[in-house]
Amino acid sequence: MQRRPQIKICGITRFEEAAFLNEIQAEYAGFVFWEKSRRNVPIEKAEEIRRHLQKNIKSVAVTVSPDLELLRKIEQSGFDLIQIHGCLRNEILDKSRIAIWQACNLKEPEDLKKLIPHENIRGYVLDAGTAGGGRTFDWESSRAAVQQAKTGYFAGKTFVLAGGLHPGNVSEAVRIFSPDVVDVSSGVESDGGKERRIILEFAEKARNSERTC
Repeated sequence: MQRRPQIKICGITRFEEAAFLNEIQAEYAGFVFWEKSRRNVPIEKAEEIRRHLQKNIKSVAVTVSPDLELLRKIEQSGFDLIQIHGCLRNEILDKSRIAIWQACNLKEPEDLKKLIPHENIRGYVLDAGTAGGGRTFDWESSRAAVQQAKTGYFAGKTFVLAGGLHPGNVSEAVRIFSPDVVDVSSGVESDGGKERRIILEFAEKARNSERTC
């Protein structure tokens, strides 16, 4: 088992942000394809930004209730994974040619029951009630349920922890949940854009935190 969590920087919108991810050797870069998000980018621009990423950084298409048409566009654009919030349609599960991460906006521990056990789902993203809102879910009340899920249908899947992470709390998050991946967006931003200094600090804190289980 890897002792330190991998890093996903989500909501990439600018070319210079690709350089920040290269510098910290992030494992994942997230691009948001949802018109209601201020981090939404056209697929064509995301493709251009991806060309500036190191080849070992996997690209994640972050979506909300995508239809088959959007899935096919994402596949044709060469994304490595699709992260799905909201409704996960059966046709997406059955027909996706790329790995799926299902996201759960965790308002209470019972929300974990919304996650679907399926062979095409390669990972689960636990996020706050409002994705990208800069707030954590209730770690204390959810801790036992998450640990139980890790030994159940999370087993053999990638466990991604998101929701309100930043340099000041990522070490504690890793200690409590031992995720495979820590996923940050607003927690490394300043004035609406990703800031190099904060990304470097986040990466240092995350990689100096050891998973316990």
